[in-house]
Amino acid sequence: MPEKTIAILLAKVAEYWDAILAVIAGIVGGGLAYLAEVKNGTQKWDLCAFALAIASAGFFAFVTYMICVEMFAWSPGLSVAASGMIAHLGAEKVKQLLTQFFTSKLG
Repeated sequence: MPEKTIAILLAKVAEYWDAILAVIAGIVGGGLAYLAEVKNGTQKWDLCAFALAIASAGFFAFVTYMICVEMFAWSPGLSVAASGMIAHLGAEKVKQLLTQFFTSKLG
């Protein structure tokens, strides 16, 4: 019985492997961004803040991955790479860049 459950689980993981990889890339990117802020002295080390940074970066990477694949029709590999870079930049910086982009185009 467990063999069937493991086979089903592996089939689902294989089906969504690119999305899982995007989340992993996002977690790594968000963690590295937080550690860089700690090293620069702009942020004080806090385990809860670190956990929040990697969790939000993982979520943001998944959303970015889905946008790249569904809306822009990019390849899964390119979407994973973009997700990792966006998560490393951080949600606040991305929001700032998007705001500047749209205000320059519309204003």
